[in-house]
Amino acid sequence: MKKRWITIALIVSSAALVCVAYVCWDIPLVYICRGLGRPLLDATEWITMAGESRWYFMIIVPALLIFRLIAKNKKWTLRMFFLLACISASGLINLLLKWIAGRNRPVNLFDHGLFGFDFFETGYALNSFPSGHTVTVFSLAAALTILFPRFGAWAFLPAAVIAASRVMLTSHYLSDVIAGAVVGVVCTLGVKYFFDRVGADPSPVTK
Repeated sequence: MKKRWITIALIVSSAALVCVAYVCWDIPLVYICRGLGRPLLDATEWITMAGESRWYFMIIVPALLIFRLIAKNKKWTLRMFFLLACISASGLINLLLKWIAGRNRPVNLFDHGLFGFDFFETGYALNSFPSGHTVTVFSLAAALTILFPRFGAWAFLPAAVIAASRVMLTSHYLSDVIAGAVVGVVCTLGVKYFFDRVGADPSPVTK
C-alpha cells in the first residue's frame, strides 16, 4: 500500500511539474538551447545516442541467451528478462502516449510557430511528448536500482544527462523529458509489480 501511494504521489507531483514547464519554461529554454555553440552541440550529439533503446536490446538480449542457454543461471536469466521487459514495456507505452498527445516538436515552433498538441496525429514532428530517449534511460535506471540496490541509483545520473541532451539539441521540450522520466520509472515499477504478482521476483544483487 505504501509503495502504491508513493507511485501516485510521484505521478501527481510530476504532472504538476510538467504543466509548469509547459506554461513557463518550455519556449524560453528551447530558444536558449537553439543558440548554443556548435562544439557543445557536437558533443551532445554523442551523449544523446546513449538514449537509443537499440543499444540496450543489443546488450540485454545476447546476455539473456547466454545466461539461459550456456551458463544455465536461472537468477541472472530472470534479471536480464526483467531488464528486457522494462525497456520493452516502457517503449510500447511511450509510443501510445506519443500518438495520443501528437505534440509538436521544437522544430515546428521554429519553422511554423506551432506549439502544443495535435492529438492523435502522427509523424516525427508531432511525437515530441514524452521523450523516448528519456523514457528508455529512466526505465533502465529504475530497473538497475531494483536489481543493484547498493549502487544502482547512480544510473539516474547519466540518465539525467541524456535527458538534458534532448533539450539542448532542441529535439524536445523540458516538459517532454520530465514526462519521459516519470513514464520510464512508473513503467519499471509496473513491471516489477507484475513480476511479484506472478512469483517471478528478480532477486536483487546484494554483494
